[in-house]
Amino acid sequence: MKWRNYHTVWVIMVFGWVANYMVRSGLSPVLIPIREEFGLTYAEAGLVGSALFYAYVGILFPAGYIGDRLGRKIVLVICTFWWAIASVLTGLANSFLTLFLSRFLTGIGQGSYFSNDRPIINAYTPREKAGLGQGISFIGLGTGMFLGYILAGLISSLLGWRYVFYLLSIPSFVAALLILKIIKEPRGRGQDTHLARRTEVPLSIIFRNRDLWMLYIGGIPGVYAVWMAGTWVPGMFEELGVESLAISALFASLLGISAIPGLTITGYVSDKLGKRKLGRKGLIGVEFFLMGLFMFLMGLAIRQHWSALTAAFIIFCFGFFAWGLWAPFYALIADMVPKEVQGSCYGLTNSINFIGSLIAPALTGWIKDVTSSFEGGCYLTVVVILIGAIFILGVSPPFRLKPEIPIHQVED
Repeated sequence: MKWRNYHTVWVIMVFGWVANYMVRSGLSPVLIPIREEFGLTYAEAGLVGSALFYAYVGILFPAGYIGDRLGRKIVLVICTFWWAIASVLTGLANSFLTLFLSRFLTGIGQGSYFSNDRPIINAYTPREKAGLGQGISFIGLGTGMFLGYILAGLISSLLGWRYVFYLLSIPSFVAALLILKIIKEPRGRGQDTHLARRTEVPLSIIFRNRDLWMLYIGGIPGVYAVWMAGTWVPGMFEELGVESLAISALFASLLGISAIPGLTITGYVSDKLGKRKLGRKGLIGVEFFLMGLFMFLMGLAIRQHWSALTAAFIIFCFGFFAWGLWAPFYALIADMVPKEVQGSCYGLTNSINFIGSLIAPALTGWIKDVTSSFEGGCYLTVVVILIGAIFILGVSPPFRLKPEIPIHQVED
C-alpha cells in the first residue's frame, strides 16, 4: 500500500490521542499515594479523578464552535500545549484544591482536542475509508491508557507520583509540535461552508429527536462504567492484595489495551450487520449486557478474593466490550443523522454521555469509604449498565433487529 498524506494525518492524530490518554489515565495508578499524602477520603480522591471531566463536558461545544471560525489546527496546537502544561502543574500541586484545579485545566485542553480532531480526519480521509480513519484514530485512546497505567506505576515506584505528570507531559509537547509543523488547515472548510450547511438542515433536529435522546441518555452508563473502572481498577487490585503499585498498574493497563481488539472486532461485526439490514442497536445492547456481566464478576472477585490474574482477565474482557460498544454507537449516529449536522450531534452526544464520568469516580469512592470495599461500586455499576442497555434498545424500532430510522425520515 502506497503511503498517502492522509496516513500521515492519521498517525499524528493517533499519537495525539495516545499522549492525551497517557496524561488522562496516569492519575489512576497514583490516586492511592496521592490520597495518603494529602489525607483525602476515597470520595475526595474520586473528585480529583472527576475534575478533568467537569471541564471536558463543558468545553466540547465551545471548542468546536471556535474551531469552526478560527480553524481546527490552531485550536489543536493550543489545546495540546495547554494540557501538557496542566500536567506539569499537576505534579506541582500541594493541596487538594490545586490538584483539583490542575486536573480541571487538563480537561479544558483535552475536551478541545476531541471537538477538532474529528473534522480534521474527516477532511483528509477519502470517503470510502472514512470509517477506517475514525476507527484507527480511536485506537490511540486505549493505547494511551495502556501506556499511561504502566508508566505511571513504574515512574511512581521509582521517582514518586509527581514525576508521573512531569514525564508524561513530554509526549504531549511533542504532539503539539508535530501538529504545528506537519498538519495543514483543510481547504474549503471555512465559515461560509458551515453556515450554508446549517441553513439546509436545522441544528434543532438533534435536540428534538426522541431516538437521539435515547442514545444521549443511554450512553451515560457506558461512560460511567469505563471511568468507574478507569479510575479505580488499580485500587481494586490493591484490595485484592497486590502490594506493588507497578504490578497493580500493569494489571490495570489491560483495561486500555483491550480497546484495540474491542473497537476493531466490534466495528467489523457492526458493519456486517449493517450490510444485512439488521441495525446496530442490538449489538450495542449485547455489549452492554456482557460488560455488566464482567463487572458483576469483578465484584465477586473482590468479595471472594480471587487471584489477581483472574481479576486481570475479567478486566480485559470488561474493557473489550466497554470500549468496543462505541464503534457501532458512533456508526449508528452516522446512520441516523444528516451529514450537515453530524459534527454538532457528535459534540452534543459526547457532552451528555460524559456526565457519567462526572459521577462514577466520586460515587464509587464514597461507597468505598462507607463499605471499605469496591465490591458495592461494582454492583452499582452493573445496575447502571443495565439501565443504559434498556435505553439503547429502545431506539426505533424499539427492541427489534430492523435498521434504525434516520431522523430526517422521522421529520418528514
